[in-house]
Amino acid sequence: MKRAGLGMVGMAVLAWACTGAPESLPQPTIVAVEPATLPVNTKDDDITIRFDARYAMTVDYGAEKVDARMGSGRIWVDDEEATVTRFDPTGVAIATVPQGLGAGVHAVRLRLDDGREAVSKDALTLRPPGQEAVDPPILEDGGVLMATDAGPIIKGFDGGVGDGGEPEDAGPGEEDPMREGDVTAYVFDPIEGTRISRTAFTITVHAQGPRAGHFQGSLELIASRGTVKPGKIGPCDSGVCNATIILDAPAGNVHLNSVDAFGVTGESNTFRLEPYK
Repeated sequence: MKRAGLGMVGMAVLAWACTGAPESLPQPTIVAVEPATLPVNTKDDDITIRFDARYAMTVDYGAEKVDARMGSGRIWVDDEEATVTRFDPTGVAIATVPQGLGAGVHAVRLRLDDGREAVSKDALTLRPPGQEAVDPPILEDGGVLMATDAGPIIKGFDGGVGDGGEPEDAGPGEEDPMREGDVTAYVFDPIEGTRISRTAFTITVHAQGPRAGHFQGSLELIASRGTVKPGKIGPCDSGVCNATIILDAPAGNVHLNSVDAFGVTGESNTFRLEPYK
């Protein structure tokens, strides 16, 4: 049987401090379905569903004991129930994809044994026979960080009107060199859910400042723990830097930092990294 790679999810199972009915608890959420693409009607292909769920608990203060009332769960792909081969209520389920599903995009539904459900639409794509899987992206280094990014700064240029008066300045254009102060910060799009060490995922970083939209340079990336590849991303496009990266670090919380040639920095949110299995 072929199984999707499994890394124990490091999401904290947030105990819901109550002893009430399940309807008083929030609905679970599906964080990821891996792999997201499989051949149609391939026998015994498994998917890993990573989810976040809260559970009721009881507290015995006399015995100093906490009892979290977790349970099992079931998985459907569209309306077809999948065979669950492993269910960890702390956030991982492995299920065999049902036979007979057509090629295309399918929803994945999780139901806990207390009746609460989560649905992830368009979570699984079954590709037609003969259609090859898309190769993983090639991670390329963004190259040397240039001090000006748009070329050398030419000093002493006089853009005057030629009549001895003061030169007219319409402000720097998109092709003019970037100077210190043109970009004042970098903001990461939120990196949501749990990520797996040595497994590629995408990030987006936005330049901010008076000429943020003109920024077409590169950024250096630094991980708070472990290593990140590529170490430099770019060139950016109109102040937006998209990249596919790989983190290699032990399990735990991690964040990314970016820095440009002028020393302007940005920092991502903290997210959970789990080991590659």
